[in-house]
Amino acid sequence: MRKIKNFRVNLHVKEVSHLVKRLANTAELLEEIEKSVRRYCCFYYEFISPSLIYETFSREFLSLFVYKEGVPSKWIAGSIFFVTLGDNLYKEYEKNEETFGEYTGKIIISALAINALKQSRNFTQKLVLAEAREENCELSEDVGVYKNLYKIATKDIPIKKIGVSVESEELSPKYSSCGLFYWIPSKKRQKVNKIKNNV
Repeated sequence: MRKIKNFRVNLHVKEVSHLVKRLANTAELLEEIEKSVRRYCCFYYEFISPSLIYETFSREFLSLFVYKEGVPSKWIAGSIFFVTLGDNLYKEYEKNEETFGEYTGKIIISALAINALKQSRNFTQKLVLAEAREENCELSEDVGVYKNLYKIATKDIPIKKIGVSVESEELSPKYSSCGLFYWIPSKKRQKVNKIKNNV
């Protein structure tokens, strides 16, 4: 098991703006809103301190977590992870909710949180990939874990250590996420195994 608390991620202003457009269902943003997005990213950056925890399991152990869609043809293990932004971001936003207006502010802060969570998942992938490559493996794409499996995953992953809990099949705090990476033997590993089998 590996746990990292209060690490930093880089917010992507353009991606946050794109998310605001999508959440607001609009093709373009007013210049005033664009400025608000930049101000939010600068001001709230210091209140984003994600935490993560993950564990890698054998293929046999992960039988319940294997889905028909998106499963690699060859895989030998898998890493289940939980990431969270915690509560600091929204607590600070609530203190300043009137600054930009309730409606606009909520959309921007939601977009900002979504982007921060995405960057946190990407950071988790880099960590797991480094471990996988030590075993001559690569990783699959980030696969979401079904909500009804959260509780099962927490039996072997102590998510309380990063301040996360499962309530009615939902993760708390709000901007938390659970996913899975499949470990896939690299061509180098497959070649070595083939040689061994032929000896």
